[in-house]
Amino acid sequence: MACSAARHMRHVQPTGNYMSLPEARKHSQWPRRPNPNLACIVTLVALVGSGCASAGGAAAHRESCALRAADSTFAAGSPVYRDCAVDKKAEPINPSSRIDFRAPQVGNYCYSADVEFVVDQAGIPEPNTVRIVHANEQVFGQAVLDAVSSWRYRPAIKDGRPVRQIVEERRAVQTAVVVVRAGSGPPAGPPPRTAAPRC
Repeated sequence: MACSAARHMRHVQPTGNYMSLPEARKHSQWPRRPNPNLACIVTLVALVGSGCASAGGAAAHRESCALRAADSTFAAGSPVYRDCAVDKKAEPINPSSRIDFRAPQVGNYCYSADVEFVVDQAGIPEPNTVRIVHANEQVFGQAVLDAVSSWRYRPAIKDGRPVRQIVEERRAVQTAVVVVRAGSGPPAGPPPRTAAPRC
């Protein structure tokens, strides 16, 4: 398939006179600076290459969007799609829902978990599809797993209709030791200037 940038090359009008490479070698004075017309042609050739590469990238994107072998269990009921294959992705309605988790040890620690599941046409996670992709602490991973059932979404849309979509979510929490005066209760909120946990 011809790239669109190739068609624009026909509209390049040279300005000024210049010699071809064989003719220039016959003369004693060869211009030290590159001809601007030649530079323009080189730029257009680079654009053509970029356009063709983009077409190949689109094919690679479609391939990466296909269901994986592990997704076969998700498709047991009805058609299911990844987020790159729908017109509108499933969107969480309550993204900050509580996770019932008690840290197994005291100190400054960071816990994270990645989970994957299917959100149905009503925006509800299907309990039998929830699985832990990765967790740096099994207790926290299980807590996130248990919390998924309370999450709600706006369902994914494809061709104007709600469809089942595979959703990947990441949750992370960070624990910290806070020193307070004797007789004082724990602080009401998080410490000031608390950054989002990265772990």
